[in-house]
Amino acid sequence: MKIKKFLIILSISFFSLFFITFAQSQSDIEQKLRQIEQQMQDNTNLNDIMQKYKEVIDIIDKVNIEESWVTGMQNISAKPADTPEKEIKRRREIINNQYKNAKYLLDKHSPQENQNPQIAEAIAVEGYILVNGGEREIWYNNQLKTDILYNIKETFTGNLIVFHTYNIKKGKFENEKDYEIDSISTDIKLQTLAGRTCTKWSPGTPTVCLSYANFINYEIDRGEYFPNFYAGVVNITSDEIGHLKIEANTPKITFYAIDGINKIGAQTGCFGAEWTISKKEFENLIKNGTLILKKDIGKKSQATPGCMIGSTMMLYIKIKREEPEECKNIKNIKIEIIKPANKNKYLYSDDGDTGRLILELEAKVTPTKYENLIEWEIPEMEGSYRIIQPSSGSFNPKGPRAEVMYKGLPPNVEAFGRQKVKARIKIDGCTLEDTKEVMIFYPRDAKNNPEGKYPNWFYYWKQTPSAIPFGQNVNIEFGGTEFDLCTGEHVMAIFKPDYLFKTIHVCNLTEKADKDFKITIPLVNRNVPSTLTEKKLVTYTHIDTFAVIIMHEFTHFNHYHTWWRGKTPQKISQEDKDGDGVPDRLESAMGFDPAKFQTYWGDDEDFKNINGDEEFLAYESTYDYPIGKYDNYDWGKPGKNWND
Repeated sequence: MKIKKFLIILSISFFSLFFITFAQSQSDIEQKLRQIEQQMQDNTNLNDIMQKYKEVIDIIDKVNIEESWVTGMQNISAKPADTPEKEIKRRREIINNQYKNAKYLLDKHSPQENQNPQIAEAIAVEGYILVNGGEREIWYNNQLKTDILYNIKETFTGNLIVFHTYNIKKGKFENEKDYEIDSISTDIKLQTLAGRTCTKWSPGTPTVCLSYANFINYEIDRGEYFPNFYAGVVNITSDEIGHLKIEANTPKITFYAIDGINKIGAQTGCFGAEWTISKKEFENLIKNGTLILKKDIGKKSQATPGCMIGSTMMLYIKIKREEPEECKNIKNIKIEIIKPANKNKYLYSDDGDTGRLILELEAKVTPTKYENLIEWEIPEMEGSYRIIQPSSGSFNPKGPRAEVMYKGLPPNVEAFGRQKVKARIKIDGCTLEDTKEVMIFYPRDAKNNPEGKYPNWFYYWKQTPSAIPFGQNVNIEFGGTEFDLCTGEHVMAIFKPDYLFKTIHVCNLTEKADKDFKITIPLVNRNVPSTLTEKKLVTYTHIDTFAVIIMHEFTHFNHYHTWWRGKTPQKISQEDKDGDGVPDRLESAMGFDPAKFQTYWGDDEDFKNINGDEEFLAYESTYDYPIGKYDNYDWGKPGKNWND
């Protein structure tokens, strides 16, 4: 097994502490450690092992403190820190203390020695892994068994370990370096999850899925060092010919679908990627402060669960520039942002074809003589034209006051929402800054998006996971067709097999719904008996409405392609004698009465408008949709995040 060099250095740094102590003799320490060793012989109790481990660490720490009192060297605890950030910093301090001490000892190496020593230096880094992936499994007769789409973001902190080789004969360091990385995750977020799995198959041939359950919950495996935080997020190894292999891995996440009382699990198939680059290329990227790598990690086969074609992983690593020690002692200089206030809302105007947004900036510095050194970092809003007053001669404003005008709405929905505004000054190589969060919105019902053809809500929501029902891509169009499909009073969206059957039409919700896009529909599920005996309703608003009506229509879309596509009206009427849209041969197995148009609530004055068993299935498909699922994508006014 290969042992990483920097871990060897850490071990040496710990055990070297035992050779200098003044409070106790070396034999006293050895005696205590041997007693602990004897007590643990053949002991497999985890609690006992952890307790003795703490005792050993306490002894090391005590010796460490005594040594630092005598030698004046910095005391660094041998105990693992209580957060990933503090633990990585602790390791970095150990390595860099060794690095500083080792440089003073290099002249003691004999020129006759054959092996050139390597000295490790730790550089602080941070970054994230972003997985846009999914899994699809096709089963009998090309039937869809499982389909999942997800976005996973794992942030991490770490140390880039640089190994400097000292040439003893030449008396200097070689230019060639080796690299490794020590990393621990700081946050793991499942940003989006959509998908479903078949829970029941029909008997006989051809076999079709009778019931699907949606993936709505998930569980992240516990980490090795900290709860839900993993070590080894990113790894770097070098080879003999000057190349580096960079590996990135996300943790195992289990997704769960609920079918009645049954819990059905599926695990991530997109979890790792490798890149090979030259050391020179790596060093150039690191010199610029950032490393960004992206890779397609999808597999071609869909016969078994795995990472589907089109899945990608992106790795972002940033060097954390640590300021000199003297910068930490600047207490008489302060910078504060006056405008914008934290959490301020900013709305693009609806003034014709473009739309404008004004961002006023003001900051103060104490003492005031440094105000002209202020530099601003503002939201990029890619696709918007930026005008800065007074002109700064650069892409970002400068000085204590400025006004920024963004002209034209950006094309990407991700430009909206929570953004950062920063003001900073640099004095004698030291940086001070203040940060405020702002929220940026678009006028929901206007048509001043870059296409300018349909309302902004439709243009931007189509870019979000709310437009991918159950993780399935489907063509979505605005409004009705030449057959006026959206004229029905309560029709919010529609799928019709007799016209453009590959398309879901979303009606103009601005005209058909109230200002909140509110809809109220039956809450029904064959596997939840209470919904079959007690009338229940659920209300959706804003982007939830958009998501739910697309899920509803996609269910019709899927039923048509599974049961009826390519069949004549005569053939359909033979196979569906009760006219409810579900083949008679499948109804009993699905819990329906093949002799009834609407098995459940068919005689109820209110719920008989469900309009048949197939329509019942469409309502059932949204039963476990969690309200608020896509709030982070709704940045229109009015909308989920705009509170008047």
